[in-house]
Order: sequence, then C-alpha cells, then structure tokens
Amino acid sequence: MDLARPLIEDFPAHPDGDPADALARAVRARRAALGLTLPALAARAGLPEADVRAVEAGHAVPTLALLAVLSRALRKE
Repeated sequence: MDLARPLIEDFPAHPDGDPADALARAVRARRAALGLTLPALAARAGLPEADVRAVEAGHAVPTLALLAVLSRALRKE
C-alpha cells in the first residue's frame, strides 16, 4: 500500500469518491483528446514532467496554482 497519500477511505466518506482519482482521469482524458503526450503536456505547461505524472497517477495533492497552469495548458489552441 502506498503510504505517501492516504486513501480517501481513511477519511470520513467523501460523497464524490476519490477526488485525486477523478482529477487524474480528467487530466489524462483531456490530454489524450488533444493528442498530447505526457512530456508534451509538461512542456506546454512549463512544469516538470514528474509533477504532471504525479497528478495523472492520482498521487499528487496539487496546489491551486498548479491546477491553473494545467488548465491553461489543456485548453484547445
């Protein structure tokens, strides 16, 4: 078991399931829809590839600033 980020089940029940997993799925789906590789998204966002990989794996608790950067990078241009 990964102890770096406690499972959502370790906390009182969350009505929407695991928010980190939902974010991970949304980022991966949007990246795929844009035809971007993970390294390409990281470069487009100006973020380390490891940070984007952690978000997509559901192992990150991203800051609002990181989410804003990812959001801008995932816009269709």
